[in-house]
Amino acid sequence: MRAFYLHGARDLRAAEIEQPQIAADEVLVQVRATGICGSDLHYYIHGRNGDFVPECPFVLGHESAGEVVDAGAFTDGLPAGSRVAIDPSHPCRTCAYCRQGRYNLCPQMRYFGSAACSPPQDGSFREYVPVQAHNCHLLPRALDYRQAALLEPLSIAIHGVGQAGSIAGKRVLVTGAGPIGQLIGLIARHYGAAHLAVSDIRQSALDLAALLWADQSVHADDPAAVAQAAGEGFDVVVEASGAPAALQTAYLHCKAGGTIVQLGVQGGPVELPVNLVMQKELTVRGSFRFAHVFPQALDLLVRRQLDLVPLISQCVAFPDLLAGFDAALQPQTIKVVVDY
Repeated sequence: MRAFYLHGARDLRAAEIEQPQIAADEVLVQVRATGICGSDLHYYIHGRNGDFVPECPFVLGHESAGEVVDAGAFTDGLPAGSRVAIDPSHPCRTCAYCRQGRYNLCPQMRYFGSAACSPPQDGSFREYVPVQAHNCHLLPRALDYRQAALLEPLSIAIHGVGQAGSIAGKRVLVTGAGPIGQLIGLIARHYGAAHLAVSDIRQSALDLAALLWADQSVHADDPAAVAQAAGEGFDVVVEASGAPAALQTAYLHCKAGGTIVQLGVQGGPVELPVNLVMQKELTVRGSFRFAHVFPQALDLLVRRQLDLVPLISQCVAFPDLLAGFDAALQPQTIKVVVDY
């Protein structure tokens, strides 16, 4: 079977490898669709993702869905032919964080397509993947593989919005209108935010947000416009861009007593106006991956509460994965999905 291995910055190579064998707790899934994520792009551009540096070549990809082709010991619940979305997280389930239910913080976490562990965990830019049975979520026929592949970033957005607490009736700013920012906006709208603003430097991304969920869109590189949009401040600011300037915006324009949620991955140390945390009694929350919300994300799509199709900018065939990465790097692109 074919797989693509990351060997270094902008060095993604196709290889023919043996079809994987499954363990007793696994099924074999033929991948049908995988989204190209921002973390995939970080690995591709820089050869690393923040603090996560791969020690050897590995397979990227973690936003995926496919068809069970070998059910192993799970022929009753996941027979061959089952359509499934894949939860890419594999916590140890025994550490203190896992026992507390915060398995997204598991220090032994193995996550598809990630170098956060040693050795890196191969992901889904390959034709077949062995998946633990409990990480497979059955899909109805009406839900296509492309939308199902976006359940992982949708879960990240649900977890991130949840870190802010109840947002019903609140004024919310989302900094960054990339895939995660767009999903955060959709989720915040669904759960009752009273007013949603978005900032970004790309007009096309702002236009899409305004079409789908945003009440107000502002150019992030226009401080006066951002300040005017903020007025007396936002109840919640969700930072989803990874830009240092966006973090400054969050601290400046979150109202007294408000909450900042950071999802964006910063490229290095940043300077922050931390005195504002003291003076305004801000609550600052991190949001890393997700926990316990994958079924909730699937339910929203199955019940047609959300439509993710407008976020898919382009689809490419698996053999053309390099072209897919090039497309994903274009400023007008929101999400590229790879079809197998």
